[in-house]
Amino acid sequence: MRLALERRAVLSLGANLGDRLATIDAAVRALDAIDGIRVLERSSAWESPSWHPDGEGLSPDYVNVVLIVGTTLEPLDLLDAVNAVEDALGRVRAERWGSRTIDIDIVTIGGVERAEDRLVLPHPRAHERQFVLQPWLELEPEASLPGHGPIAELAEYADGDVWRLA
Repeated sequence: MRLALERRAVLSLGANLGDRLATIDAAVRALDAIDGIRVLERSSAWESPSWHPDGEGLSPDYVNVVLIVGTTLEPLDLLDAVNAVEDALGRVRAERWGSRTIDIDIVTIGGVERAEDRLVLPHPRAHERQFVLQPWLELEPEASLPGHGPIAELAEYADGDVWRLA
């Protein structure tokens, strides 16, 4: 029997409906309870304005955290697992940039680079999102995003406001 190797993955969680922090806490617990996923580190909570193609501020602000996890799951299996957690916590996929109880994005898994219909790694917009970069920078200041470079440098140039939640 071959043992699966554990890889480090970066997950970005955000919520802007309901009790945002409680929902994120529940998502972290649910992820950590899944066979093949271990939560290794969790950032502080950060807040950012909602964004919509028609303009900012149409919805409540988001609370965001980044997790570093160890996983033995293959990328699509990890995607299925995070989608199941979202569904269990009431995620509705009605519109692309709509408000949500929880959103869990896979930012990167090890150094895997892939582009498929269901999953693009690393996440195609992570390099331009302060609400991903700042919490990740808090956890791993020397980290690099495959194909884009050091997150510390990316954070200097990315657009958007983000602030640590008190």
